[in-house]
Amino acid sequence: MRTKTESVAGLLEGIQRAAEQKEFNILQDLQMLQAAYPKTSKRDYLQLLKKLVEKYSVDEAAEVHAALLRKCRAGDVEAIRLYGQMRQQAGGECQEVTIVDSI
Repeated sequence: MRTKTESVAGLLEGIQRAAEQKEFNILQDLQMLQAAYPKTSKRDYLQLLKKLVEKYSVDEAAEVHAALLRKCRAGDVEAIRLYGQMRQQAGGECQEVTIVDSI
């Protein structure tokens, strides 16, 4: 029989493995949270919730960024503008880009 701490640690490890393997099943994760709710302390439950938020937000942002870079490399003018704006908002160094639509 597992203790509560071992169970939470096991769930956290499972979330981490799924994030590394890019396994995204929102329904399964929500069912896990629902099942864990009555069995875990508030602190442990919030830790599980934060880990799931991190799993979905970080990976989603990385996918969006990768897609934007693909568009930029393909020469999509709007993607290049958006990338420059995002870099400026993030405080990163971004050289000014001059886009010439017609020569």
